[in-house]
Amino acid sequence: MLSKNQLKHLTSLHLKKYRELYGEFVAEGEKSVTELLESTFEVKELFASDTWLQDNATLVNKHRIKVQEITPDDLARISTLITPNKVVAVAAIPKKPEPSADMFSDLILALDNIRDPGNLGTIIRTADWFGIRHIVCSPGCVDAYNPKVVQSSMGSITRTNLNYIELSEFILSAPAGMDTYGCLLDGRNIHAIPLKSPAIIIIGNESNGISEALLPLITERLRIPSFSTGYENRGQAESLNASLANAIICYEFRRRQTTN
Repeated sequence: MLSKNQLKHLTSLHLKKYRELYGEFVAEGEKSVTELLESTFEVKELFASDTWLQDNATLVNKHRIKVQEITPDDLARISTLITPNKVVAVAAIPKKPEPSADMFSDLILALDNIRDPGNLGTIIRTADWFGIRHIVCSPGCVDAYNPKVVQSSMGSITRTNLNYIELSEFILSAPAGMDTYGCLLDGRNIHAIPLKSPAIIIIGNESNGISEALLPLITERLRIPSFSTGYENRGQAESLNASLANAIICYEFRRRQTTN
């Protein structure tokens, strides 16, 4: 059974100020926790059902960490999910890597005030799928170690380097000649323009798009065309979800790299 102090500490990590205070975050669910245990992240404690511990004894025994078997009721008390999973881990927040010259050797995602945890987690997972290792977030983005971000990244957060930095400052620090692409409704059809790599790709806020201050720094405005020809009531949505737009753009960049 969890003690009052344990319960208080675990639930406090649902809030950013306590994650920053203790330098820790929580991950829950079999996929997320397994990925953590197989990564370079420091896992400090595990709280799990007896069946999960039995099924994963070999993996758990590789690490010198505290392990506590807890009941489904206790899992429900510390979970942020509607349907609690079998395991919760407490891990140390890794030190943020300083931006370095080598990160400009490939595609970089620059996220401008992405506020929805599910969107950020999905963007991280998409970046991992397409082999994009560096993501820079504006200070207005949701915290990457928010439990919902960690959950929706499905372990990809362990394989992606994330920095929080003023995007204008970061873009201006890029090597001369490196293009910055932004997805905008008044942009050019992404299929009709050349896409260069390495490059910086800006993904804007879910409601407001890319900040006005960043627009002059964009060297190429992209637009993902809607598909409406011959189909009544198709292609009438105002815009795409930020994480979906990101996935399409990442796919197109990587597709061009493999076919050119």
